[in-house]
Amino acid sequence: MARPDADLYRQSVALFATGIVVVTADDTGGQPHGATVNSFTSISLDPPTVMISLKRGRTHGLISASGWYGVSVLAREQRDYATHFSGRRNPSCEPVFLPGDRVSTLDGSLARFECEVTREVEVHDHTLFVARVHSHTPATKGSPLVFFDSRHNHDLHLG
Repeated sequence: MARPDADLYRQSVALFATGIVVVTADDTGGQPHGATVNSFTSISLDPPTVMISLKRGRTHGLISASGWYGVSVLAREQRDYATHFSGRRNPSCEPVFLPGDRVSTLDGSLARFECEVTREVEVHDHTLFVARVHSHTPATKGSPLVFFDSRHNHDLHLG
């Protein structure tokens, strides 16, 4: 069977709109680190379980070491955070973190979750981190930052 063309595959999957989250983990000194991902999924409501997909890097290592991660669902106004935590650091972007019971999350997000890893599954160049949600805080209204066609979009409105 022929392998799919990588460029066409990227173009095809880019047409599936997803929300954008920043996944966070605290280092041993309590300093938060984060990575922008668009692969965040609710797996179960009972018990509350979520999953992220993450490439190896600093945040990945901190999650593997601690067994915890935070998820901040980005609001439209947090577009700079998406860029900042995707590796294109912006010195003028100063994220505001809220300390949690086990891990920090971003202030102003539409929703925030603190999650304990229950399973790590290696899939090619990514790791799936399945986790039980220990706490969560939803916003009452706001507009999500959405990833579509390989760009950040913000045309959806909630509330």
